Amino acid sequence: MTSLTAVAQARIGLLGNPSDIYAGRGLGFSVAELGVTVTLTANSESSLPNELFGAGWQLFADDLRASGGEPESRPFVLTFTSSVPFQGGLSGSSALLVAALRAWSRWFDLPLSNGRIAELAWRAENEVLGIRAGPLDRLVQAHDGLLAMDFSRPFEPDAIERLDPTLLPPLLLAWHGVPGQNSGDVHAPVYERWQAGDAAVTEVMTALADNAMKGKDALFAGDRATFIACVDRNFELRASIFPIANADRELIALGRDLGAGAKFPGSGGAVLFACRDETHREAIEAACRDRGHETLRPTVQAPKPRLQAVFLAAGFATRLYPLTENCAKPLLEVGGRPMLSRIVEQVQRTDAVERGVVVANGRFHADFERWHAQSGTRLPLATVNDGARTNETRLGAVRDLALGLEALARDADPDHPSPDGYLVLACDNLFDFDLSRLVDRFGANGKGQLIVRQVPSPVPPGRYSEVMLRGTSVERFREKPADPESDLSAIAVYLLPPNLPTLIRDYLDAGGNPDAPGFLLAWLSERIALEATRLDGEWLDIGSTEDLERARRAYDRS
Repeated sequence: MTSLTAVAQARIGLLGNPSDIYAGRGLGFSVAELGVTVTLTANSESSLPNELFGAGWQLFADDLRASGGEPESRPFVLTFTSSVPFQGGLSGSSALLVAALRAWSRWFDLPLSNGRIAELAWRAENEVLGIRAGPLDRLVQAHDGLLAMDFSRPFEPDAIERLDPTLLPPLLLAWHGVPGQNSGDVHAPVYERWQAGDAAVTEVMTALADNAMKGKDALFAGDRATFIACVDRNFELRASIFPIANADRELIALGRDLGAGAKFPGSGGAVLFACRDETHREAIEAACRDRGHETLRPTVQAPKPRLQAVFLAAGFATRLYPLTENCAKPLLEVGGRPMLSRIVEQVQRTDAVERGVVVANGRFHADFERWHAQSGTRLPLATVNDGARTNETRLGAVRDLALGLEALARDADPDHPSPDGYLVLACDNLFDFDLSRLVDRFGANGKGQLIVRQVPSPVPPGRYSEVMLRGTSVERFREKPADPESDLSAIAVYLLPPNLPTLIRDYLDAGGNPDAPGFLLAWLSERIALEATRLDGEWLDIGSTEDLERARRAYDRS
C-alpha cells in the first residue's frame, strides 16, 4: 500500500465541560459535518508538518517499538486537510492527532483500541507539548457517537457509555468568526487554582459534573425543558470562574433571548443552542444569520461499524493448472507471501472487522488450516470446509458465501451484538485499495458498497460485470452483459448490510445462480441501495499463469 487516509471529526462538549480536566463527568458527541483527514504517502524518509504531529508520532513510535516494530520500516509523508473552524472551540487540533494515530495504526499494522488512541492524543498535548487539555475531546473523537463519560478514569473501557443520538433535541451550532483564546491558555490559570485547593473551582467542577448527569437523565426521560435548563446551567457555572469574551457573550445572549439553551461546545469561539423543536431551531438559525453568524445543524457521527468478513477461497482455478493441481490459488505466493495473507492484512488495516471465516473446498481445506496456523494474523479466523473435491462438484461462490455466513452465526457469542455488516472478498485477485474508505462510507449511510474499475474500451461483450452509476449510487448492475453500455466493472470486494444472510437465502430459494457472485449483486441492486467507489490503485486478476507472473514481477519491484 502506497498511501492511506484516516479521518476524525470535530467534537461538541454537550454537558459537563470543562470538568473533564478536573475528574468530572460529561456528555459529548462527534460532529459528522466537520472533520479532518490525514493522508500518509510512502516516501524515502518520514516527514511531519508541525510539532503537534511530532508529539503524537513520538508516543506512537514508543508503542510501536514496545510491540517489536520499527518506526523506520515504512517512512511516510503526512499531509492533512480540515473543515473545522480555526479556534472555534470544536477541537480541531485533537482531531488531527486522533486521525494521525488512526493512520499510523494501520500503516504499521499496530492495532490500537479507541481508548488507547484517546490516551495517546491526550498525552501528546499534555505531556509532550505541555498544553493543559482534558480527555473529553479525545474520547469523543476516538470513539465517535454520543457518549456519557466518567473523567475520573477516562481511558478505562467502562468509562464511556454510548447514548442514542435520537434522544437529543434539535441543536444548532453558530460561530461569530472572532477566534477564541487557545484552550490551553484558558485552562492553565484555573487549573493552578484547582491544584491549590481553591474552594470555588472545586465547587464549580463538582456542580458541572452533577449537572451533566441531570441532563443525561432528562434525555432519557424525554424532558427537553430540563435538558435545556441544564445547557444554560453549564454556561453559568463556567462563566463563574472563567473569563468570557464579549463576542461569545453576545452570541450566547442572542439564543437565550429567543428561549434556547446556550453554552460553549468547547472553550469559546462557537456557541451551541439547544432548541425546543424544529420551528424553534429555524427561528434561532434565522436570527443568527441575520447578524452575519455562520451556522450548522450538527448531527452525530456514527461510530465505525462492526463488521465480519467472509473470504471466498473454494475455487479450483483449473485455468492455472498445473500450478493449482496441488495448491489452492489463494495460497500461491506473490512477492514471497500467499495472496490470502496479503488480502487478510488489508482487511485487518480497517480496524473494523472483528472476525472472519475462510471458506475452502474439501481438497485443499487442510492446506488452509496449516496456513492459518502459521499465518500469524491477528484477525480471529475460522476455516470452513465446503466438502467439494473436484471442480465439477463445487458448490459455487454464492453457496460458499451462505456457508460462511452460517458459520459466523453458529460461532457467534450470544452476548455479543450482531455485526453491522459483512465484508465479502474473493481471494483470487490482488488490489491496492484502502478498504477503510468503504468502511467509512458504509458507516455514514449504511448502504452497500462496491469497488468499480474502468475497463479499457471497447468493452468486450459477455466478459465483465457492468455497473451503471448516478453519482456514486448504483443505478444498474448486470453480470457479463452481451450488450455492455458502461465501462465500469465491479471487482469481487463487497461490503453489504447486516441482513445479508436473509437476502442470500431468499436469492437461492428463488433459484438464483449459485456460482457467479455478479448475479447475486445484480439481484441485490434491485432490492437494496448500493454505492460504488472507483478503484484508484492496482488490481491484478490472477486468471492465468501469465497473470501470476506479471503479479509476481510487480510485487518483486515493490
